Amino acid sequence: MKKLIFILSVFLMISCGNSEEKISENPADLASLNGNYKLLELDGENIASEGFILNFEGKEQRLSGKTGCNNFVASYKVQDSIIRFNQPLGTKMFCQGQMEHEEIFGKVLPEIRNVKISDKDLIFLSAENQELLNLQKTEDSE
Repeated sequence: MKKLIFILSVFLMISCGNSEEKISENPADLASLNGNYKLLELDGENIASEGFILNFEGKEQRLSGKTGCNNFVASYKVQDSIIRFNQPLGTKMFCQGQMEHEEIFGKVLPEIRNVKISDKDLIFLSAENQELLNLQKTEDSE
């Protein structure tokens, strides 16, 4: 009977352990990050419907994408477990009702210092660990 309980206990621990999502808090892991992500939250506000798509090219340490209206590109560096994004450069089209979040994104990106990376999500944090960006990997990512 004890063997049966032991086997069941081990089985439960293994099955529970396999269901956990891998999470990394090491910004150096951005070097291997590639693909498209949808921006779900910007500085605590749900903007999933705004159509922000961000593309990471980890080897080149480059972020590009579409902010609902305009296209942008920004580089980033990881040094001493801190990530720093440069100010994004982008097109300057005007889109009625879509510019507010684009402006906030441009201000928030250089404030990022930390990141939580999981299989599906990216959460970028300020130096004080305030959530600034919450992204989810899209189906068409590499």
